Amino acid sequence: MFRFAVLLMFCSAAAPGLPAPANSPDSEREKDVYLIYSLMLTNPRTSHGPDNNERYLIAATTAPGRPPEPCVMPPKEREADFRDVLADYEHWKGKPRELKPAFSIRKPYLLLNADGVKAFMKERWPTPEPKLPDARFRGVTDIFTLSDVYFNQRQTLALTAISTWCGSLCALSQWKVFEKLDTGRWEEQPWVGCMTIAEAGSPLELAAYPRSKNGHSGK
Repeated sequence: MFRFAVLLMFCSAAAPGLPAPANSPDSEREKDVYLIYSLMLTNPRTSHGPDNNERYLIAATTAPGRPPEPCVMPPKEREADFRDVLADYEHWKGKPRELKPAFSIRKPYLLLNADGVKAFMKERWPTPEPKLPDARFRGVTDIFTLSDVYFNQRQTLALTAISTWCGSLCALSQWKVFEKLDTGRWEEQPWVGCMTIAEAGSPLELAAYPRSKNGHSGK
């Protein structure tokens, strides 16, 4: 079962209590974070096949990806850039982000606080006693948990993770790499990475795989 920490951490170069200027590095980072999140939540992969959620439930607080250390192998010519990303990861990995409703995705979504996440998991965990369905979860199969987004110094390469959980041993977690193109658009990179996956009746599996452009494994 995934664990969700509840901690609000806000960092800004602006004066306390004031928003960052529109053209500040913090503002650009925030913008890129939600562009990348929105890409990850466009046709996201789940452990049980195609995404059939009518809307998305997203944990409102980020959590570490799985496995805890990013399992990504950059091309040799990108190793220096990726070391920058990993340095950013080491700095920020213990500081969860409180998410804002700033996603641009095709389906409606709901940010769930820690109590909401626990309620969803309790409803979907098999027990002998009947449970009263929660209206918030009707038409929903999975809950999504995001990690923070980590960048190189030039903010042109990014690392993040997305996890889904749909009950018992029904889960999937993936590390992903994105690169900013000359057009300013972010694009997922098909570097060799890994995923953790669990399905009912099978143990948790960790496998290395080359990702294609659509983010699916090459297996």
